[in-house]
Amino acid sequence: MRAAVRILLVDDEPLALRRLEQLLGGMRDVAICGFATGCDEAIKATLRERPDVVLLDIRMRDGSGFDYLAQLPDDIAPAIIFVTAFDSHAVEAFTHNALDYVLKPIEVGRLGVALDRARRALQDRDAAKTTDELHEIIANLREKIREDAASPFESEFWIRKNVTGFVRVPVADIRWVAADDDYVRIWTGEKSYLLRSTLSDLQAKLDPDVFIRIHRSTIVRRSIVTEFKRDGDGMFACLTGGEKLRVGRVYAKSLRAELTRFER
Repeated sequence: MRAAVRILLVDDEPLALRRLEQLLGGMRDVAICGFATGCDEAIKATLRERPDVVLLDIRMRDGSGFDYLAQLPDDIAPAIIFVTAFDSHAVEAFTHNALDYVLKPIEVGRLGVALDRARRALQDRDAAKTTDELHEIIANLREKIREDAASPFESEFWIRKNVTGFVRVPVADIRWVAADDDYVRIWTGEKSYLLRSTLSDLQAKLDPDVFIRIHRSTIVRRSIVTEFKRDGDGMFACLTGGEKLRVGRVYAKSLRAELTRFER
């Protein structure tokens, strides 16, 4: 009987972690040794658990998967499988190296192939050599990213503040956005800002991997949703701060399809 491969799951979206957990639960010879939702947490979990394999998201709330890799100590070199929705140029860079990638939405067959490849690499690699290759891959990927066109999505909004000027609102601070007559109201925790725009126009400027529309008048950051829950005749998104946002019936159907995609 083969020893189980110990896997650390790293993704800042609770739903994404849940999907990976469900998929791995149906596989033999694998064991989940930990979860992390950001770079710092992932480094601590790696030092503590010494996983064989890390399933690693590229974009996280406190950095990127590349930042995580750059902080790995020289004596720790788990097999890295990126779980990504990255563009074709970066994907091409992965295919020329020993490590692997799995595109979102994740297919169980593709994930199995990646884990088999990681298992073979673990059996015959030299840890020091692999670490050198890892740093070379990081450098190559960063170069590819710089060569790519700029992201089509906004990283910040400048919002008019009465007659006193403008205030900068980083997209990384946005929790959810709600339609408000001829404006949209952007919520960043305790503060909110009015921007003259339609919700559809604003949605086109936000990364769909980071934000999801749950109602004709509401867009929410995926990573702050802890649960989609029925309450009476409606469905609500429960957020990390305790807020509950109504999910529209049309959007509930598409959400249900996404959330049950990997059920057996």
